[in-house]
Amino acid sequence: MARPYFRQVPNFEYINRNAEEQNISDYITVKNLFKRGKLREDIFGNLNFFTKYNIVGDERPDNVAFKLYGDSSLDWVVLLSNNILNIQDEWPMTRATFDQVMLEKYGTYETLYSGIHHYETNEIRDSIGRIVLRSGLRLPPTWKTNGNFLEIAGSQISSIYSGDGTTPSTVVTVVMENSIPDLEVGDQININNVVESQYNGDQIVSNIISQVGSNVTSFSYELPFTPLIASPLLSSPRKEEVLFVIPETSFITANSYYYAFWDEGLGYSVYSPSSVFLREVTNFEYELNIEEGKRSIFTLKPRYLNVVFNDLDGFMPYKKGGDQFVNTTLKRGDNIRLFE
Repeated sequence: MARPYFRQVPNFEYINRNAEEQNISDYITVKNLFKRGKLREDIFGNLNFFTKYNIVGDERPDNVAFKLYGDSSLDWVVLLSNNILNIQDEWPMTRATFDQVMLEKYGTYETLYSGIHHYETNEIRDSIGRIVLRSGLRLPPTWKTNGNFLEIAGSQISSIYSGDGTTPSTVVTVVMENSIPDLEVGDQININNVVESQYNGDQIVSNIISQVGSNVTSFSYELPFTPLIASPLLSSPRKEEVLFVIPETSFITANSYYYAFWDEGLGYSVYSPSSVFLREVTNFEYELNIEEGKRSIFTLKPRYLNVVFNDLDGFMPYKKGGDQFVNTTLKRGDNIRLFE
């Protein structure tokens, strides 16, 4: 037998406030929405009463109710089982509605499908397997700010040596295959992937040795110790880079950003480029993930339906008593117009 929800909600009569009505004793009958059905706490909070269900395609609550209970009028059971009050916001949109709403929100399909909503981190582990950056952390699309490393295109080292290249000293000279624009004394750089790890890490430029205009082709920095090897080996295959920290006053736009962490297993800092530790999340992907998250719901097991029906039968009817009581399905509000 069908049990539509609103047939079980009792009525309430309140005085007709329509200005065109002259009879002060006219009432309007409405459903008493303050009498809202809900599942008992001992049922709602117990997963044993429910089964997980994934909403398929454009299924509506009545479709799910018919599939599970053989009665589409029990859509309210599906909604109460998930405490859904606003089906427009809390139930997945149809594909056509989703497309329409997204286009209205973002203006163009290009913005919807290509616009970056935010970035999310990928997991990074150090050389001994420990997690140093958790996955799924969200960064706003404006996360790129001054103070991050700028990767110079083709920033391979042509040669690097300390002292005169034969006898080591604390002064290290770096000759680049490509120049670094606007590098100045006092700027912070990072040497990475030189085989002899003593040369790697964050360094401060102590001297500009040669440059063409504002493009620096060689420079030096100082180590706090004298390295054992004057002319260190470069990595193979060629990966070594010089990373240049953007000064706060610079107008340079960075083309690659890095997550730095100390790798205890390696004994030096590691710089992971943004292409490794970050991924872009488009507006479409963000919105679709929200919709997909609505598809996982809980449904009451059919054998417990009678428990809910009995609870509703006991809760919905009015109890006798009070001036407003007419019968178990109707209350009438006071007619204050009689006293105006």
